[in-house]
Amino acid sequence: MPQLIYETTDTDFADRAIEALRNAGIPSYRVGRGYSSGSSYPGKGFTEDEVCLYIENELDYRPANDILIKLGAVVEEPPKLPSRKVLFVIVLIVVAVAFWVASQS
Repeated sequence: MPQLIYETTDTDFADRAIEALRNAGIPSYRVGRGYSSGSSYPGKGFTEDEVCLYIENELDYRPANDILIKLGAVVEEPPKLPSRKVLFVIVLIVVAVAFWVASQS
């Protein structure tokens, strides 16, 4: 079953990525036309401007992702939780407010 591995508006990157994936023996293809300054509605965010890269076998996801990163694909950082000190201060404030509200009744 095909697996979406990357979306971009950069057609040059998409072409390089597909070529690199195929050279590595990973069956892949692209869908979409990419950004075109001559399009009726140019700009990022429009679905017709996206190029979607797919691989045929989901077991190839990890090596395909590694290839994309080596080519310069944008890597999203996972969201980070606040530090323990910040969480401690927030809990302390909540407890203090709770005691204050309880003492007012």
